[in-house]
Amino acid sequence: MSNTIISTHFILAKEWAELAGQFGDLSFEQSLTYSAAAAAQIGGQVRFVRIDQSGVPVAAACIRIKTVPGLRRGIAWIASGPIMQTAADALPDDATQVEILEALRHQFVEKEGHILRLRLPGLAFHKSEHMNEIAAQAGFQPTSRAPAYRSFAIDLRLDEDTLMKKLNGKWRGHLRYALKSGISLEQGRNPDLIARFMALFEEIQIAKKFSTGVSPEFHFSLKGPDFSHDILIATKDGQDIGGIVIGTCGKTAVYLFGATSEAGRRFRAGYFLAWKGINLSRNRELDWYDLGGVDFEVNPSVAKFKEGTNGEYIEAAGPYEARPSGMFPALVTGLETLRARLKARG
Repeated sequence: MSNTIISTHFILAKEWAELAGQFGDLSFEQSLTYSAAAAAQIGGQVRFVRIDQSGVPVAAACIRIKTVPGLRRGIAWIASGPIMQTAADALPDDATQVEILEALRHQFVEKEGHILRLRLPGLAFHKSEHMNEIAAQAGFQPTSRAPAYRSFAIDLRLDEDTLMKKLNGKWRGHLRYALKSGISLEQGRNPDLIARFMALFEEIQIAKKFSTGVSPEFHFSLKGPDFSHDILIATKDGQDIGGIVIGTCGKTAVYLFGATSEAGRRFRAGYFLAWKGINLSRNRELDWYDLGGVDFEVNPSVAKFKEGTNGEYIEAAGPYEARPSGMFPALVTGLETLRARLKARG
C-alpha cells in the first residue's frame, strides 16, 4: 500500500462543481445539476465527498443514496465515479486507487451500513480486468444489479480532417451524401426547439415502440452551473427531419437522445447531425464526444452506426458492489427484485 494518508471529507453542494471540474474524467452523471435531480426523482439524497492524499485531493465522488422506508440504510450509488483523473490525464497509482475505494467502502458500508455500488467513469479508460483486481482488493465484487456502460467516444483534440479520415468508409460516404443534400441546421436551447425535438422523438417512439429510462423532458428541466444542453434540428425544405440532444459537462460532450423521421433517413440526417454535434463540441475545445452508450444485442443497428465513427471504445469498469454484514443486504435485494417484477408487469 502507499505510505501516504488517505482521508475522506464531506463537502457542500455549492463546493462540488469547482472541485469536480478539476478532474478530467468528470461526466454529467457526476455533475451537481444532474445528480441532485436524479436523486430527487427517486426520493433519495445526494452527498459529495472529497478524498485527499496527504492533504491533496486525489479523488471525488457524488453519491446518490436511497434508504429503505423506516430505516436509515439503503443503497448508495456512484455513477461514473469516483473521479480520479487529475492533470495530464493521470490516474493515481494502483495502491492509491485501492485506498480510495477502501475509503468509500469504510464510510458508506462499514460506518453507515449501506450497500455501496459504483461504476467507474468510462472516459478514464480503466482496463476492466485490471480494475476488477483493484476493486477486489478494496472489498468490492462485480454486480449485475447496477447498469453497465459501453460506448464509443470521439477524441475532439484531433482536427476535423483527421476525424473525417478516421470514419469508416461507408459511414463517411453516407455523411458526404448528407452534406450535399441541402440539409439545414438549427441549434440552441430554446422552448421552440424543445417542442420540435419532442414532436420528432414522440413520433419515433410510437413507430418503434420503445421507451427510455430517463426522458428528454427530465433533461430539459435541468438547470444548474455544471451541465448544459444543446438541441440540434436538421431541416429539409422547411420540414424537421431529425434532431439530437447533446449534454456538456466539464471537458466532455455526450449524445443523449436522437430522432430521425422517415424523410430524414432518406437524406442520412442521422449522419449529418452526428457530425455537426461532434464539430460543435470540438469548436468549444472539449476533449471528448461520448456517443451515449451502445448495446449490440438490444439495439444492434444503433450500435453499428456509432461503431462506424471509429471512435475509441469505452468499457466502463464495473459495476461493483460492497455489502455490510448481516441480513440487511438480503432484505434490500429482495425489495429490489419485487419492485422490478411489479414494474415489469406495468
